[in-house]
Amino acid sequence: MTHPNICVISNPTSGNNRKWQTRIEERLARYDHVRHHVTRSPQEAEALVPDLAAMQPDVVVINGGDGTIAAALGMILDHWVPDRLPLIIVLPGGTANMTAGDIGTASSHRRALKRFFAWLDRGAPLDGDIRERHIMRVDGAADGQVRYGMFMGTGAIMQATKFAHSEVHSRGLGGEISLGMILIRSVWGLIRQDPKFYQPTHVRMRMTGAGGAQVSRDEAPMLILVASTLERLFLGIRPFWSSEKAPIGLTTIRGGAARFARAFPSVLRGHPNRHVTAENGYESFRAGQIALRFEGELNLDGELFASSGPDVPLVITAEGPLRFLRPR
Repeated sequence: MTHPNICVISNPTSGNNRKWQTRIEERLARYDHVRHHVTRSPQEAEALVPDLAAMQPDVVVINGGDGTIAAALGMILDHWVPDRLPLIIVLPGGTANMTAGDIGTASSHRRALKRFFAWLDRGAPLDGDIRERHIMRVDGAADGQVRYGMFMGTGAIMQATKFAHSEVHSRGLGGEISLGMILIRSVWGLIRQDPKFYQPTHVRMRMTGAGGAQVSRDEAPMLILVASTLERLFLGIRPFWSSEKAPIGLTTIRGGAARFARAFPSVLRGHPNRHVTAENGYESFRAGQIALRFEGELNLDGELFASSGPDVPLVITAEGPLRFLRPR
């Protein structure tokens, strides 16, 4: 029986992998057609990917958190021949695992590993559930570094991220349960306009749609700004409702948005109720490219970094798509 060539990239320092890495390595060693590479830093991954591109595996398996997945996908786009991109399998080896919740093998690490190894035992058929997603390339950060990711946010997203690091993930909590806790606490803080969470960021925006049409917004205080190429965020959240056809969803809520407590649940579902209007401070777009001008920090798949300020645009461009295999 002919097996596809499979490469597994693992980050042993990611949240879930700290408990499972030894067992994963022992199990993968049983399969002659699987090559397992352990990378403990972005530099190790960067050095590995060109060699993998030359070997042209049929499937690349990324076993890590959202940041590891984003970095690996960016390197694949940088180094692979565009018309010979491999299939990608995502295992939720990190703490939050939002990306894996949308395109991964399963949201639970234990369940994902069980399904993945069962797939290997069946000969690794390539006829499973295949989904296409783009990845966002981000240029214009203060440090000059180009980044990739599938979820980005600022405004209250930053306050929620800092709360997560100090109060939730630092206690060893992870997965969608921890994200649900963070969401509940953050929304409560926003409803009460608690200054720990209610800190709008002044942003000027320009969006370019699939057909080249541009939409601009003057500088305004943004309570929440979130962009993603994922269809589903954690807990089934789908906060984008524009009917335009473009790969990046972008939703903004202005500071002082009216009827926030009544509007926000429908924003999370992507089905706006009568309170969710541009006049009330709620907008959703779809774009192939987004340019933001602001002073502050962003969260890109769990990595925090600073913008270059209001004079230099932070440019988010959709690249891909990549094909993600979810083994049955």
